[in-house]
Amino acid sequence: MIRFAGALATILALAAPAHAADGCDKFAWPLTTERAQFAATERMAAKAGDALLSLPHTAIVLHLAAPDAAGFALPPERKAKAATWFGGALSLPAPGKAGIYQVTLSDEAWIDLVQDGRYAHSVGSTGRSDCPGVRKSVRFELTTAPLVVQVSGVTSDRIALTIAPAP
Repeated sequence: MIRFAGALATILALAAPAHAADGCDKFAWPLTTERAQFAATERMAAKAGDALLSLPHTAIVLHLAAPDAAGFALPPERKAKAATWFGGALSLPAPGKAGIYQVTLSDEAWIDLVQDGRYAHSVGSTGRSDCPGVRKSVRFELTTAPLVVQVSGVTSDRIALTIAPAP
């Protein structure tokens, strides 16, 4: 019995660091819902330049384009790191109420939100490179005006994202 308990303790000790090596629990705020939405089979597909009729309640897989065909409302605020990159803009209707909204991305990218012809104010961000399927989350202060979500500097031709009121 003592050998079994010792073996069990060893197995648990070895398993704990494997979980701890995954940085998904180390974001500045919980992203459990977003991770589940990215992993779900029910995801909305959109392409650069599309306009949605409502804020989605699922993850969106945004099919991106070359920078000159991305449909940006304003040029990206940050220059892309990669020489060859993709981007895309997605128009959304006005949120039901003003407040803090959170946009979460599956992969490395720069994100801008545009409202009333100006960049929306970012009020916080968190990012990790050691969480499979989630790269960063940015919070923006939004008004009740239509908005454009812009992603740029993406090295692949698609990215998953979510947008929702911050908890």
